[in-house]
Amino acid sequence: MIKKTVEYIRIPKKVFFSILVFIVLAFVAFSFRPKTKVVDVGKIVKGLFQKKIVDEGMTNFTEKHVITAPADGIIPSHNWQAGNEIKKGEKLFNFEWDRDFVVTSPIDGFVLQVFEKDRKHVQRGTPLMEVGSPKQIEVIAPILSEEVIEVQKGQKALITKWGGDNPLEAVVTKIEPQAKEEISALGVKEQRVNVYLDITTDKNIWQSLGDGFRVEVAIIVKEQDNDKLIPIGSLFSYNNQPHVFIIENRKIKI
Repeated sequence: MIKKTVEYIRIPKKVFFSILVFIVLAFVAFSFRPKTKVVDVGKIVKGLFQKKIVDEGMTNFTEKHVITAPADGIIPSHNWQAGNEIKKGEKLFNFEWDRDFVVTSPIDGFVLQVFEKDRKHVQRGTPLMEVGSPKQIEVIAPILSEEVIEVQKGQKALITKWGGDNPLEAVVTKIEPQAKEEISALGVKEQRVNVYLDITTDKNIWQSLGDGFRVEVAIIVKEQDNDKLIPIGSLFSYNNQPHVFIIENRKIKI
């Protein structure tokens, strides 16, 4: 039987400790090296750029009439309720004064509000009920005064959150010249200006809209085709200016 012998080489202490220190330093350097991070990226594309002013709005029947007492007299009890359909010339009730006066509807439409329902004596001019026609509906959006500066008559807009699946197209028809002070939900005083819009989408699509319905309005104040577009989430504020990160040679730069 042949026995194998193993030869050992003796390493000087200085060399051994030098190797050990080198290994430790290499480990530390490896541990603290910059690590590659995974980030979400988006591409710059060309397309249609639109700047929009978005706010809440309210639908409004453009033709409304408040039925008032024609003289001092008695209004009888009646069964009219908000939502009842009415025809032009239809009798609403007999108003009693020196002689009975038949009060009729001035339009085809609906009863919107009933102010006096029970038999009572009223003075001339007392509001009795409000009626309105759904033939023409406008949208009124109170826009912040610092934003309404960019709004102009004839600008296009989109109506969303109206109850349908698709946005409705609209156009700005009027801008009130005076701002009104309103209190926001957070209790902050704001100056707002009423902007009026007409819906241009086929009425058959939105015929279920009534008076006083809440919607969301997006007025297109600037539009440019074939413009460079980036994901909105890539923007961040730096020195009070919008900035984005770009990638060059696998490195991120501002």
